[in-house]
Amino acid sequence: MMAAQLVGERNYRIVEVQTPAPNDRQVLVRITHVGICGSDSSFWKLSHTLNELHPLPAPPGSHGHEAVGRVVQAGRYVRGVHVGDQVVRINLVADRDWDMRCFAEYALADRPVVVNRGDPRAVCFADPLAVAMIHVQALFYPNLITRPVLREAADLQRIAVPEPYRHGEPRPILIRGLGFIGVLAAWLLKRHGQRPIGLEIEGQKIEAARELGLDCRDGRDPEAVRAIVRQFGPMAGALECCGASDIDSLVEALDDQAVCVLMGTSRKRLDLMYQPLRAKGIALVCPSNAALQAVLGFNYWEAAARLLEDGTIAPQSMIDAEYPLANLQQAMEDLELHPEWRRALIRVADQPARILL
Repeated sequence: MMAAQLVGERNYRIVEVQTPAPNDRQVLVRITHVGICGSDSSFWKLSHTLNELHPLPAPPGSHGHEAVGRVVQAGRYVRGVHVGDQVVRINLVADRDWDMRCFAEYALADRPVVVNRGDPRAVCFADPLAVAMIHVQALFYPNLITRPVLREAADLQRIAVPEPYRHGEPRPILIRGLGFIGVLAAWLLKRHGQRPIGLEIEGQKIEAARELGLDCRDGRDPEAVRAIVRQFGPMAGALECCGASDIDSLVEALDDQAVCVLMGTSRKRLDLMYQPLRAKGIALVCPSNAALQAVLGFNYWEAAARLLEDGTIAPQSMIDAEYPLANLQQAMEDLELHPEWRRALIRVADQPARILL
């Protein structure tokens, strides 16, 4: 099969490698679409935590994970998944959930989610939507991993919202970074009666977020956070979705005993002042997606896939460009040149790149 392989900093090459063979409990999936995530960009730049696990040259197909495809072979002990099914949650084999290799024509999976009714250009984003769900739920349940919380938070389709959040005026929640996952998180919050307020520094992303019906403020304004607090009062919580290490400006906007959820895995350190954090009693939460799902036994990916499959959440309008797999290197370079883009999509079927802006 053909696969992309990271052979150096900012250097993907297309190589020919052996097609993986499924065992009796796995399926082999023909990849059709893969979204390019911010973590893929960090991996390409050798600044992701996964680079420490994958010395160069990285395994072919790494780190692509926002994938959808068709099952072409199923092990004899596989149940509920059949040849021809369209599936997501690909190449997340149980013992190596951190090791994803879908920038390739084929990949293995042991527990894929069937999404036969879904648009492949939408359902391939089940992974980032699941991440958004986990982080949004962590705003309401910072101790999400504890057993009493499981009983309250079990309905993943609706995202459990605690009693104090359900009555009266919607409580404002600040989202810093209205890129792809930031918008997904804002949609989830709006869907459940909350009031997300975005903060973004890219002009085109600001306008795009507003066109999607979101309240988005210009983060280039040094007074933006203070202006939001003057208008709405202190925030009930905050989501850090842009990978910034500066937490102080978010703490400034938060109410006492608020929750600040940090998204992403690329930052090496956090810069914050302890005293204001302690004075307000603010909880910092960094949910670990794979670890959390393993402990809880909940399948956030399936809940996300269903929302995408039935069109409840439709991210197609946020796809800014499409490329064939052979042009993955060009796609990564273009993404670096266009910080205003939210998602580029790789179509594994060979066809010319199509810029949608």
